[in-house]
Amino acid sequence: MHIRLTSGSPAKYTLGQLRRDNPNTSFPKIIPDSLLASYDVYPYVIQDVSYDPTTQNSVEGQFVQVSGQWTLFMVAENKPQAEAENRIRSMRDQFLTDTDWVVIKAYERNENIPADWEAYRQALRDITSQAGFPYSVTWPTSPA
Repeated sequence: MHIRLTSGSPAKYTLGQLRRDNPNTSFPKIIPDSLLASYDVYPYVIQDVSYDPTTQNSVEGQFVQVSGQWTLFMVAENKPQAEAENRIRSMRDQFLTDTDWVVIKAYERNENIPADWEAYRQALRDITSQAGFPYSVTWPTSPA
């Protein structure tokens, strides 16, 4: 993974592009960094970011030189609201489905649903009314 500096601005650049841009130059199979630098081409590393894949994407930020090494910093970006809402609702629905056995068992025995399970299931239903929904959700703890 390489960048090329053009007027001081870094942009992604491949060694294939370097070879195509310089058809009259014979480059070795493995091009030393010192030779690449003479063409303003430099290797870079990627600095990952912590993010919630349910409601965010990891996207490319900017290139920054850190201790002489070009680094592409990734940044967390919120997914579109409708997509994030759908993902949270889908997770909520799966958690409810995973606890249906408790309700069925109670009905089969003609008993009340245990209070802790009833509270948990209600808290799941209330997820969409939380102040931070969908980007900041506090999930209830299952009684199991």
